[in-house]
Amino acid sequence: MLLFKKPLLLISLTASVITGWSQRVYTPASVLASGTFYKIAVPAAGIYRIDLPFLASLGVNTTNLSSSSIRLFGNGGGMLAESNNAFRIDDLRENAIQVVDGNDGVLNGSDYLVFFAEGPDKWIKDSANQRFSHQKNLYAGYSYYFITIGGSGKRIAEAPQPSNPSLTVSSFSGRFFHELDTVNFLSSGREWYGEEFSQLPGRSLTRNFPFSMPNLVASSPVQIRSHCIGRSAGIGSSFSVSLNGTTAGQINIPPIGNGQYEPFARESVSVNSSAAGSTSNSVAYTFTPGSVNAQGWLNFFEVFGRQQLTMNGLNQLLFRDWLSVGNQNAEFVLGAAAPTTQIWEVTDPLTPRFLSGHHDGSALRFINDCSRLREYVAFNPQGLMTPLAIGRISTQNLHATSPTDYIIITHANFLAQAQRLAQFHRQRNSLRVVVATTEQVFNEFGSGSPDPAALRDFVKMYFDKYGNDPANRLRYLLLFGDASFDYRDRLTGNTNFVPAYENPISLDVLNTYTSDDFFGFLEDSEDINSGLVINTLDIGIGRVPAKNQTEAKNFVDKVEAYTSVQSFGPWRNNLLFIADDEDQNLHLQDAETVTATAGSVAPVFDLQKVYLDAFRQESGSGGSRYPQVNQTISNQVYNGVLIWNFNGHGGATRLTDETILDQEMVNTWNNANRLPLFITATCDFAPYDNPYINSLGENILLRQNTGAIALMTTTRIVFAYSNRIMNDNYLRFALQPDANGRYRSLGDAVRDAKNFTYQSSADITNNRKFALLGDPALTLAFPVIQAKPVRINGIPVAQTDTLQATEKVTIEGEITDLQGNFLPAFNGTVYPTVFDKPKQVTTLGNDPASPPVSFSTQTNQLFRGKATVVNGRFSFSFTVPKDINYQYGNGKISLYAENGSRDGTGFFTGFLVGGSANTVNDDKDGPGIKAYLNDERFVNGGITNENPVLLLKLADSSGINTAGTGIGHDIVATLDGDNSRYFVLNDFYQSGQDSYQKGTVRFQMTGLEPGHHTLKIKAWDVLNNSNEVSLDFVVAKDEELEISHVLNYPNPFTTNTQFWFEHNKPGQDLVVKVQIFTVSGRIIKMLERTINTPGNRSIELTWDGLDEYGQKIGRGVYLYKLSVTVPGKTRKEKIGKLVIF
Repeated sequence: MLLFKKPLLLISLTASVITGWSQRVYTPASVLASGTFYKIAVPAAGIYRIDLPFLASLGVNTTNLSSSSIRLFGNGGGMLAESNNAFRIDDLRENAIQVVDGNDGVLNGSDYLVFFAEGPDKWIKDSANQRFSHQKNLYAGYSYYFITIGGSGKRIAEAPQPSNPSLTVSSFSGRFFHELDTVNFLSSGREWYGEEFSQLPGRSLTRNFPFSMPNLVASSPVQIRSHCIGRSAGIGSSFSVSLNGTTAGQINIPPIGNGQYEPFARESVSVNSSAAGSTSNSVAYTFTPGSVNAQGWLNFFEVFGRQQLTMNGLNQLLFRDWLSVGNQNAEFVLGAAAPTTQIWEVTDPLTPRFLSGHHDGSALRFINDCSRLREYVAFNPQGLMTPLAIGRISTQNLHATSPTDYIIITHANFLAQAQRLAQFHRQRNSLRVVVATTEQVFNEFGSGSPDPAALRDFVKMYFDKYGNDPANRLRYLLLFGDASFDYRDRLTGNTNFVPAYENPISLDVLNTYTSDDFFGFLEDSEDINSGLVINTLDIGIGRVPAKNQTEAKNFVDKVEAYTSVQSFGPWRNNLLFIADDEDQNLHLQDAETVTATAGSVAPVFDLQKVYLDAFRQESGSGGSRYPQVNQTISNQVYNGVLIWNFNGHGGATRLTDETILDQEMVNTWNNANRLPLFITATCDFAPYDNPYINSLGENILLRQNTGAIALMTTTRIVFAYSNRIMNDNYLRFALQPDANGRYRSLGDAVRDAKNFTYQSSADITNNRKFALLGDPALTLAFPVIQAKPVRINGIPVAQTDTLQATEKVTIEGEITDLQGNFLPAFNGTVYPTVFDKPKQVTTLGNDPASPPVSFSTQTNQLFRGKATVVNGRFSFSFTVPKDINYQYGNGKISLYAENGSRDGTGFFTGFLVGGSANTVNDDKDGPGIKAYLNDERFVNGGITNENPVLLLKLADSSGINTAGTGIGHDIVATLDGDNSRYFVLNDFYQSGQDSYQKGTVRFQMTGLEPGHHTLKIKAWDVLNNSNEVSLDFVVAKDEELEISHVLNYPNPFTTNTQFWFEHNKPGQDLVVKVQIFTVSGRIIKMLERTINTPGNRSIELTWDGLDEYGQKIGRGVYLYKLSVTVPGKTRKEKIGKLVIF
């Protein structure tokens, strides 16, 4: 994560006001709603032929097939418009076709039908400058059409033949483009690049590209438009361009800088001209590197020139003519035409027109209006292309809508789980939910093409139809499935199940991003590419980045469990805030800002602060670490927190340089039914669109039972300043209930926070990099009623003065609804926690960039109990510990109550804590302590696993001390007599039901080494009497070798990568072998080494990307097999893949 914002152009901010909804008219029913439809695909623009065998291959019954009943639907090629106000075709439009049936009305024998199809790529017309630019389809290599049988089909009509031409045309405006998309350097953005130029081994500085523009007019100029990029440090590079061996020009590319976040490469577009001069056409590029390691890449080139209007050597020809535009009529003369040659005008590709013309020897002449540019195709019927048969599709009718609250778009692989989630919301929240598969949406809104804009247009239909009715307005969208920056499945193991929006920037690491916000900008005036603050979200959007059915099921299981009574507990009162160190305490200051907001907006919650620099930092061979922070975070997760908030540095595999969180830690978590919302104001914690990264964020969301219920997180590199604004705004909206006490759902809070941030911050790009991973219709587990203290020691709370050390205190309370009405039918349990006054904590200044600073926290507990609620009323008693801070300050009573069907929360701070009571107590004995592992059947000295739960039973007539004043009177467990391996257990103590004199501790221990261990447990009562017991146990040694988390890092890489894996044989010799293969199975390199690691992770093997002969291997995807052997014993192996670029 970056610390500060880059300079941004200041723009005027205005509140977003919806001024009206779209007037777009939608068909009430899709053409796909009835009948039988068969899907076909075409790879390029042109005339296609379909005969009886082809129809039979689709599954059409061709017996006595009426030729008039054959119909073709589709909306042409190219990509859908991303701007909301651009024209788009609703549903599928019927295309005019030609049927050759011998005039008997039946398609049989050698009969066939002919149609014109647009290809997936498109030429964009610039009429003002009379030129074109190509548009490569980012999402598909085919255009799609649909055949159905029934009714009366639309047929090609003959165009009227005008007369009196003012111009004769025998040549036309030719065009060609080449664009090979093979590499995306940042694994981000929609732009991919093609051929590489360099003097590195196995590469070339010159490449020649033949191109197909037959019958070029030799004397006419040819224009070449080139887009190249270069990566060269310090000194720029250049490309020279030549046409048919003649130099046409040069493309200069500036160097990249030395900064950490410089663009990967620089780009340049150049237009050069030359005469054709040859009938064998080719463009050549020669790269002149600015440095030894400089590299260049071709993005694309376009060629424009005059071609002779002739069928010489061709079966079909697409043509148009800029030079004739502006004339009323022109006569076109097509040379080398056969008697059967046809000409169609395809300016409207869905309704071509037949131009009859007349033959003049070998020429075919026709006249047409040329007041505007028109597109034509000439073809010979015997040389037509054949489409690709895909097959029959099911009937569908997404256009048949009724008002809905929630749309779930999913891949077919996850449909069962998406429907399960939809049913959950219908039953629990009375939401109207529509579930659609991506294939259904693509067919009906994208003419079959997997274009993300089709998903947006589907959602926009609901917004347009019902957006002006608050009761029926669409509220939520869930994208149920993972996405990928690779829309076209170039990558092995790609995860493009539900496509995301990728912005057009693929070279600038600071400005490239993916964003699901695209699907929520639904007003006609909005366009995500405009960069204007008028783009505000109209719905709440979430994504579940499931890659397989197991992950999908895990997620829905967790949603159901999260809202069940099994998840009730006082953890719902807890918010955890974690701040990184260094950077002049920037992250601590950010955390203080957001905790102040949380405390102000929602004082009912108990705030826990874990600021790294407040803990002792330890140094080792692996770098600096904060083991107490690791333990504290794990403890808090085990106890449960409603929100887990982090400010600082991070990435896809860990948080902070000191690794306060990584996969190894998460794997030890046991927090089922206590799942937090993760908010991570850090860099790319969950780049869900990168198939090569199984990010920590995604794993936390999709792991079984444990982890998180949702994440408000980042997908790319972000700025700390902008993160803090977004973090603060989100908490403000998420924690603030409305006048009726209702909280926003996850999606509502993200929508409102993003919109407020859009309008109050100029950093729109940073905002887009935040994503909600989770269910947008889910509301956090906020309690829905109130628990209120009413009397302290018999005195109304409003008149209460001070709680003093050693004083016996009784607190009475009641349960009310959110309006304060008493609830006498409530019978259940209340969990009170009484806090001492806030205290100041000063950080340690562990690093030069972390100067000591003080902050306030209120975490010292005077009492943590459990009491019975009867008919809406409760009471509990405790003794104030002797070792409180005797200075006076406001304490806090925090309450949580539940009765098995609903729960409530409350707090009170209008009392003081301090001083000492004049009481006499003869208790001189410490608490009774019974210690077990996992359950009470454990016998001292017994065997346990590596991650046991420590269970303590404590009892004392005066009560157990959990005040945590830092003077040594904590509940503590020390492992093996090592004072650096001790665990403070105060936060894990829970008093018994209706008793302050006994209680339990449940504490999750993790990662214990095999062998014998001793735990010493010490506890104190509130009068500072102590007791200590020991617990002996043996951690069983796992005899079977296991390896896991096999990966190589970095991946992709250019010069070096390390092979990592985890194992359960620390301290033992292991023979590690890595074999690297091509995807075809040819072995190109083998690495072998004997290692002995003190821990469970090995990163000892490094590969430099060279083969067995020391040669650099080419860019691409490779497989590797990592095998680990215990000498003379077992062997385990795993397969992985790596990418070299």
